[in-house]
Amino acid sequence: MMYPVLLLTHNCLELTKRCITSIRAQDVPAMPFVIDNGSTDGTQEWLQENVGVWDAAATNVGVSPGWNEGLNRLFRGYFTSPAEQVLVVNNDTALPSWFLRRLLEFHLPFVTGISVGSIEEIAFEPAATTPTEGPDFSAFLIQKSAWEKIGPFDDRMVFYAQDLDYHLRAHRLGVKLLNGHIPFYHKPSSTMNSAPPREQKLIRLRADADRTAFQEKWGMATWSEEYKASLTDETFGIDAAPPKSANSDRAAISIEDSENFWGGADARKESE
Repeated sequence: MMYPVLLLTHNCLELTKRCITSIRAQDVPAMPFVIDNGSTDGTQEWLQENVGVWDAAATNVGVSPGWNEGLNRLFRGYFTSPAEQVLVVNNDTALPSWFLRRLLEFHLPFVTGISVGSIEEIAFEPAATTPTEGPDFSAFLIQKSAWEKIGPFDDRMVFYAQDLDYHLRAHRLGVKLLNGHIPFYHKPSSTMNSAPPREQKLIRLRADADRTAFQEKWGMATWSEEYKASLTDETFGIDAAPPKSANSDRAAISIEDSENFWGGADARKESE
C-alpha cells in the first residue's frame, strides 16, 4: 500500500526538496502530493521535473483552502484510488525514516508527531510512546473517518488559527486529536521569514484577520485561558453534528468543482 503525504508549498524551494527527500525515505511506502501556492522561486519548475503529482494555484490561497483541496482530492480518489488516511506535513519539516510507520501503528483517527528544533534530535528512533492531548499540526495523520466527521478546515482562517478551530470542533464532536510524541524536525515560520517585506506585512494582516475570525466564531481569543478551558471532559462530544458553516460543503466538493477551483483541468500537472 502506498501512503499519500500532502504538503503545501509557497517558495522555500530548498526546504521543500529536503522535506520531499525525507518523505521518499520513509520505511513504509509513501508518495508526496504537492499543492503549490503560487511560488515564484523555481519551485513549480522543480516540481514539474521531480514530483509525480502536483497542482498549483495562481496565488497564495493559504493553508486552509490548500489543505481542504488536497485532502478532499486524496480521500475522493482524484489523484489515485481513494485514500483511507493521509499524512499532512509542512514543507519546512524533515521526517525521520520511521515517522510515518510509527504514526500508523497508533491506529488513531487523528494523531500528530511532535516538532523538535534540531536534526540531531531525530537521529534515533524513540521507544514506545503514549499519545496525549496537544496536537501539533505541522505533521499530522488523519483518517478518512475523522475528515468526514469533523469536516474541512474553516477557510475563513486562511493562514492561522484553523488548527485551534479544528481541534475545538473535533473535541466537541467526540474525536480526539492526539499527539503521538514521535519527533520530526520543523523550521517554523519559514514562509514568513523568507518572504519580502511587503508579503510579510500582508501575512501579518491576514493573521490578524484569522484571529479575529476565530474570536467572532467562538467568542474567545486564540490560546486564551477560555480556549484551554473549553477542551475539557465535560465538553467532549457535546455536539451531535458539526455546525453548518459557509464552507461546510467543501468536504463534498465534486471533482469538476475541484478543477474549477484551481483554474480548470489544465491546471492539474502530472509529470511522467
